[in-house]
Amino acid sequence: HVIANTIPNCVTYDPTYGYEVAVIVRDGINRMYGENQEDIYYYLTTLNENYKQPAMPEGAMEGILKGIYKLNTVEASNDYKVKLLGSGSILEQVRVASEVLAHDYGIASEVYSVTSYNELTRQAQDNERNNLLNINEEDKISYIDEVLGNDDENIIISTTDYIKSYSEQLSPFVKGSFKALGTDGYGRSDSRENLRAFFEVDTD
Repeated sequence: HVIANTIPNCVTYDPTYGYEVAVIVRDGINRMYGENQEDIYYYLTTLNENYKQPAMPEGAMEGILKGIYKLNTVEASNDYKVKLLGSGSILEQVRVASEVLAHDYGIASEVYSVTSYNELTRQAQDNERNNLLNINEEDKISYIDEVLGNDDENIIISTTDYIKSYSEQLSPFVKGSFKALGTDGYGRSDSRENLRAFFEVDTD
């Protein structure tokens, strides 16, 4: 995904659930073969990990295509709250981690599915450029700010199965504390479980 993001007309997604794939593929067909026939192509990654496939949350379609939407909120016993971001199959680990934080540590969380860190970053970069070139106009708000909120008290943790720089590219465009987790390297283990344990992106 990091390399794909260097290709301007490559639209990339790292979906988790089947309904996300369906929304993205339909959008790709419409954009590439519909009335406008945009000069773009799509790159999607899906993994061979088995997990439950839920129904699509109401109102999620826009967020799927733009790159992020909230899946759920996990309440806890105190006022501490974190925002947990995940993409691809690692999102299932994020959802388990949100329950551990609530039950074992009393920390509430909001869980977000990030279908494309690349598309979110591109849109935020475009907004930043527009705002710099049009200083006499009202600033445009990036979609990531619309979703996560313009709050300096945000505590945000993003997790992917890829190198940290994939999600870390979003850090300049979010408010608050941002920590990226990823698997920077290969050949470190004999299984997916051990790989995630080595890079500390599992639920333990």
